[in-house]
Amino acid sequence: MSWIKVSANCLLCGENNFKMLGVRGTREYTGADPSGEPHITTNVVRCRNCDFVYINPEIKGVEQFEREYYNNPDNYHAVNDGDASKLYSKRLKLISKFKKSGNLLDVGSGKGEFLNVAIKAGWSASGIEPSQAFCEYAEQTYKVSTVQGYIDEIKTIPRFDFDVITLHHVLEHMHSPAAQLLAISNYLKPDGILFIEVPNVNSYFLRVIDLFFRLKGLNWSSRLSPLHPPYHKFGYNKKSLMFLLNRCNYETLVVTTLSGRERGHKTYSDKSFNLVSLLRDLTSSILNLVGNGEMLCIIAKKKS
Repeated sequence: MSWIKVSANCLLCGENNFKMLGVRGTREYTGADPSGEPHITTNVVRCRNCDFVYINPEIKGVEQFEREYYNNPDNYHAVNDGDASKLYSKRLKLISKFKKSGNLLDVGSGKGEFLNVAIKAGWSASGIEPSQAFCEYAEQTYKVSTVQGYIDEIKTIPRFDFDVITLHHVLEHMHSPAAQLLAISNYLKPDGILFIEVPNVNSYFLRVIDLFFRLKGLNWSSRLSPLHPPYHKFGYNKKSLMFLLNRCNYETLVVTTLSGRERGHKTYSDKSFNLVSLLRDLTSSILNLVGNGEMLCIIAKKKS
């Protein structure tokens, strides 16, 4: 495997003015093999202009591992316990404040769990998903309609046809987020809405983890995971995501945060229980009571 480091500017604003948040690598995270090879690290930085969090330098060569991870229905799970109905029903409740029903397109529809919940709630829903294995799983398991590919490449999707377009944990993987959001606007009805959920890199939970690292004398950052699952190279908070949406001619309607524990961010399982994991899980639970949770959700519409 060939690993190449390439200097990177901010994807959102193009600036090269950043603050160092820490390092992340194949050994620099809790639970990593301290002798794992190859050992490679990169910096996690925050743009001083728009607040976008990204890795600098960017690591070339890890793409195949990310594709393999997001192409295996048996290994990848969007939620902790396998029951996605509660989680996605909560997201639909947010959406229903603006749209009760209609045509819905889920971009990056994964294994089809959200589509299944949306259809049961009365929506006419379909999805776009890059992984052929995930598309097949969604269609076989939930009988939902999906198209394999990317929204800016597929020509069969009707333009200006959707009341709602959703992106659940997609933007943190995209190298061209502005181009994708501009493409999406061509498929929304004039009064349609866009729902986005991403990890919140400014959550209190991640801040506490980084403080814990510092107290242990480690210069690690928990904000991104570019070299191990879930392979997040880019990170958003309220400021940076609103900056991106405004740049792409969207008006933000709602900004909120939710707990990340039900999405698989719970910090221990029955198979790997220890005191540190328990303390981290309790910390997550307590911090979510005061808001600024691990998941950032935004609802937006096209500007007039």
